[in-house]
Amino acid sequence: MMPEGYLTLELDEGRAYVREGSLEQLGTVDAIVFDCDGVLIDVRDSYDRAISRSTSHIFEALTGLPLPEEAISGEVIYLFRRSGGFNDDWDTVYGILMFLLCDLPETLRSEIARRVEGIEPQMGPFERVASVGDAPAGIGDEGWGEEFLEGSMGRLRDFAELLDETGVESVDRSLAGAFGTTGERRGFLRALKGFLRHPEGVGEGVISTVFEELFCGSGLFAETHGAEPRFHEGPGLIEMERPILRAETLDRLIPLMGGANFGVASGSRLAPARFILGDLLDRFHPGALIFLDDVERAERKHSEDAGARVNLKKPNPFSLLTSAEAIQPRGAVLYVGDSMADAMTAREANRAVARFSFAGVYGHSQLEDVLRRDLIEAGCDAVLPSVNEIPAVLEWLRKAGAEGR
Repeated sequence: MMPEGYLTLELDEGRAYVREGSLEQLGTVDAIVFDCDGVLIDVRDSYDRAISRSTSHIFEALTGLPLPEEAISGEVIYLFRRSGGFNDDWDTVYGILMFLLCDLPETLRSEIARRVEGIEPQMGPFERVASVGDAPAGIGDEGWGEEFLEGSMGRLRDFAELLDETGVESVDRSLAGAFGTTGERRGFLRALKGFLRHPEGVGEGVISTVFEELFCGSGLFAETHGAEPRFHEGPGLIEMERPILRAETLDRLIPLMGGANFGVASGSRLAPARFILGDLLDRFHPGALIFLDDVERAERKHSEDAGARVNLKKPNPFSLLTSAEAIQPRGAVLYVGDSMADAMTAREANRAVARFSFAGVYGHSQLEDVLRRDLIEAGCDAVLPSVNEIPAVLEWLRKAGAEGR
């Protein structure tokens, strides 16, 4: 059934939907800015597994209890991302981990708090985790098992529904709402936060360091972060990634755009993207490649200049506005993403400069049908199966415009 207010196109890779009220602006697009993960690169077997594996690793280190990676489902991860506040996968690990730890029986929470409170937070991440030591005998015998784990995962799904675009802030608020604010609860959260030091980066935060080592693997981790890995030796989950974008897609887009008016506004880092995409990135406008590295530099500069911390990560439109400004388009800018955070980023960018359209791609999601439905319900200007179908949609729009549709 055709969604109300949308035109449907049958394309080689699946069905596309174009919002009728967006036809005119989409017809004037002469620059495209892409999100990276899930749009240019297929990350289904990398980032989601890095989330589940990182959560499992830290949970088991703190509790001595088994947490199978497969227990953290793609559905749970998607629910976090759907809120719009979890474009950063480190934050998703934080949210899942904090809930699972808070959901443990009080005797286990008290033991965990006792073990981490004495650890100096200024120690390195590996040293802090190593200082936790082995789980005391019997910690895994009380209140934990398949039945409790299954129930905890069900409660985690309900918890994820409470989250919003404020991300980590919404996690902390929802934890207080779900578990209360007794002295024991506040002390437990304080101890965990001091131990994890989230959202601090690699070499300081436990979550960021574990995640990046598992994702990058030894060689790329050392190259990207300038440090030797301590938690993981060997290849990283990035080895499971594959390019989605094809060179011929860019070949078809160049005449439609009047040049290589392509940029990237991504919450991931440049080095992993270059590792997978290779010289495809050389075909983009060099000044319009805005990755997490650039966002963090801008955040540090703002902190130094203004004396206050600022969050410029999506859905803040900083990366999208910066990329588009480098291209200097004459017409509309199409931002292509695969998440609610990306859709919110385009919406926020339009508050600054009303020239952005948003196309959501759904074909490389773990929950393809759910994402497609959510993108349509969010009123996205276009919903496509793949980034490689953008030329077909734009060609159709130009032809329809020429024929006076």
